[in-house]
Amino acid sequence: MKFFIIFFTMAMTLFGANIDTFAANMGYYRDYDTALVQAKKENKPLMLVLVGDYCPWCRKFERKTLQRESVALSVNKNFIPLIVDRNLDKKSYPEAYSSPRIPTTYFIDPKKGAKLFESLGYVKKDEFLATIDEVLQKYKK
Repeated sequence: MKFFIIFFTMAMTLFGANIDTFAANMGYYRDYDTALVQAKKENKPLMLVLVGDYCPWCRKFERKTLQRESVALSVNKNFIPLIVDRNLDKKSYPEAYSSPRIPTTYFIDPKKGAKLFESLGYVKKDEFLATIDEVLQKYKK
């Protein structure tokens, strides 16, 4: 049993950087209210990414999609990005944006607080870029 606990702890550490490190490196907000104020101020949609520190698909989404230069540039140019841990940060974002699956990405109209689009699960770079284009077209209407 002791071996299992040690192995599990080490494995969780090896899955990658934690959410705070990712947010700091990528320029993502960690607080919903602060991000929402900034989104209203800059008239940009809010991009809320729900993840979990324990989730390998979340790490893959961060590494293989969100950290890609083309995605990162588009996100930072067109959105106010926010990343939260679905479990640890549960009280720091509206319950309407809870999801039983992670990663989940919500694109939110900051003026209305309405969901523009919801993306479930790991999404490859090209598909995510297409989603970004779709959201921007919907937001501009």
